[in-house]
Amino acid sequence: MVYRLMVPASDRTRHELASIRDTVQSIWVAIVVALVLRAFVLEAFVIPTGSMAPELMGEHWDLVCPACGYEYAFGGPKMTPQQEARLRHSELPFPQGARCPNCRKLYSDGKQFLSGGDRVLVLKYLYRFAPPQPFDVVVFRNPQNNRENYIKRLIGLPGETIEIVHGDVFVSPTPEAPREIRRKPAVAQQAMWQTVFDNDYQPDGDYERTARAPRWVAGGDDAWQSDTYRRRFVYRGGPAAGELTFEADAGAFGPHYGYNAVGGESVVDGDVDVCTDLRLSVEFMPAEARATVALTLSSFDDSFRGEVTADGTVRLFYRRQDWPADRWDSWGSAAAPGVEPGRGCEVALENADLSVKLVVEGAVLLEVADRYPKDYQALKDLVARAQETPIPVPQVRVAASGGRCELRHIRLMRDVYYTNLPLAPVPTGPLGDYVTALKKRDPARLFRRSGGWGTTGYPITLAKHADDPDLDEFFVLGDNSPQSLDSRGWTWAAPTLRLYEDKEGTLPLYQLGTVPRYNLIGKAFFVYWPSGFRPPGLASLPIVPNFGKMRLIR
Repeated sequence: MVYRLMVPASDRTRHELASIRDTVQSIWVAIVVALVLRAFVLEAFVIPTGSMAPELMGEHWDLVCPACGYEYAFGGPKMTPQQEARLRHSELPFPQGARCPNCRKLYSDGKQFLSGGDRVLVLKYLYRFAPPQPFDVVVFRNPQNNRENYIKRLIGLPGETIEIVHGDVFVSPTPEAPREIRRKPAVAQQAMWQTVFDNDYQPDGDYERTARAPRWVAGGDDAWQSDTYRRRFVYRGGPAAGELTFEADAGAFGPHYGYNAVGGESVVDGDVDVCTDLRLSVEFMPAEARATVALTLSSFDDSFRGEVTADGTVRLFYRRQDWPADRWDSWGSAAAPGVEPGRGCEVALENADLSVKLVVEGAVLLEVADRYPKDYQALKDLVARAQETPIPVPQVRVAASGGRCELRHIRLMRDVYYTNLPLAPVPTGPLGDYVTALKKRDPARLFRRSGGWGTTGYPITLAKHADDPDLDEFFVLGDNSPQSLDSRGWTWAAPTLRLYEDKEGTLPLYQLGTVPRYNLIGKAFFVYWPSGFRPPGLASLPIVPNFGKMRLIR
């Protein structure tokens, strides 16, 4: 027998109303919490441009190279907001001027949809509790137009003098003190490597025969056996070592980005920039305990070589160009746990920020910074050497010896290279009045230059205000250096900034090329919505989240 509990209608109505009330209250609480978080903790921003590409992207096309299959993003056209709204979800003609960053082939493969910019979360007011750190990715109000939000990488701190030399950042605590290189934290460096050539993406034969595509060339044919697509090299062993040499012209080592249009090369004094901060990596699969792989990189007149043997021994060597070919000075040795015959491991040699590292399976086993060639430690010597023409094309090699082994996944990358761009043109009209006034009032301090702020020969000193920290100045740069309007090129300032330190407006307070602390919004830390997938039947709407591209910002 089943008994039913009878509840009076009035009680049921009261319970239903209470449930509705609780639901409405929960919704309002959620809205209030969201507003509080947005106001005081988190805020979402859309990346407007490609100045931080490829780490962060604005409006862009997602392309696949028709020659080598490499995937890359190419920046969308500059459009008005009305054009963006009309064309963002429309199929456009193929991107004009896109060039593969891997094999350098021009894109000509038909129409593509334009994808939106990355959407990022920003920790607001973080810097009220913790000081900003070099190479943080920060969001700030554009000093040229306070109604715009910019995102760049923070490079210089209050009180420091900044100068960019040969793509790297040098700092000193005072203008007179010797400047030293600013090394990137490991997590930032990992995010800032750019592809020079990934051997897993081989260009097709027709393109390779008609263009100077980068390639690996095997020396001593008897020593090597390769698969059809040259993605895998097997060293046969024997008395003779086998060597793979990377062949490419100087342009392959320039600060080129697949994100930029053709012709975006950086040129200084008529010469194309050549980046010598490189990372060479390979998967080493030894078949015998005596098998050894050696990776070699050169920078100007110096060469660095890292060796890993299947018995777990790693070594680092150095030589000058004018030394005998067989002379290599040892920079130390160490043991690599887990390196053994029959097991593959990733080996990498890195030369960046005047430091050389030998890395095995992601662990830095040997690192040399204090003994780096002294020619680079004295800034005036480095400036003189970097301005010589031409800068030697880096020599890149992989060699095998001792016993049978297999090499796969050979990849060459370069560091972000900060270019010496000139100052941007001074605007006309009301927005240029501040610049004109500064030229008249303080010609000795400003604009006696042709290069941008903080570039080679034009260092910038950032103000530090102990009595009013809100006025402290910061220096910011975009990772996509040739196409970034950042601290190097600002030639005017918004009138809403605190421009002068006196009521008459005769003593400049804000320094062009800097971001005052009061303009900092916060630190960008997560891409929560990259360009989405387009479901079948709705190809014009990228409404499916691309979870694989959601990532922390480094």
